[in-house]
Amino acid sequence: MNEPALAPQRVTEIAAAFAAALDRDDFAAAGRLLADRCVYDTGQAVLDGRAAVLRAYAEASAWVRSKLDEVRYESEVERVEGMMATVRFTDYLIRAGGRFHRHRCSQELTLARDGTIVRIVHREIRGEREALEAFFGECGITPSRRPP
Repeated sequence: MNEPALAPQRVTEIAAAFAAALDRDDFAAAGRLLADRCVYDTGQAVLDGRAAVLRAYAEASAWVRSKLDEVRYESEVERVEGMMATVRFTDYLIRAGGRFHRHRCSQELTLARDGTIVRIVHREIRGEREALEAFFGECGITPSRRPP
C-alpha cells in the first residue's frame, strides 16, 4: 500500500533529529532513523546498510576525538525539497596551544514514505576539505588515517 509523501515539516523534523543525534554521538538514536538498507555515499566510498553507515559516523567521530583536545558538533537543516533534506554540519575542532578550526560540510538525506532515511550523500563545501587537511597538518595529525 502506498503511503502519502511526508509533509515538509515532518521531513525537517526527522532530518533535524538525525543530525542532532550525530551531534551528540548518540548513534543508537541516529540508527533508529535509518532504513535497514540505508546507503551512504561518503564521497570516498558507498556504504550499504544501517550498521555500516553508523560505524562510519562512529569511527570518524572517535578518530577526531582521539586526535584533538576538544570537538563540538553543530548542525542545522538548511533546505527541504520533497522527501530530501539538506543538513549543514559544522565541526569545531580545538588542539592544545590555541589551534582552532571550524569545518563545514553538508549532507543530503533522502527519506522514504515511512519516515526512515534511505540515502545519505556527503557534499564538500569548496575549500573546506583543504582547510581541514591544512589544520591537521599544522597539528601534526596525519589526515590519511581519518575514516570517511
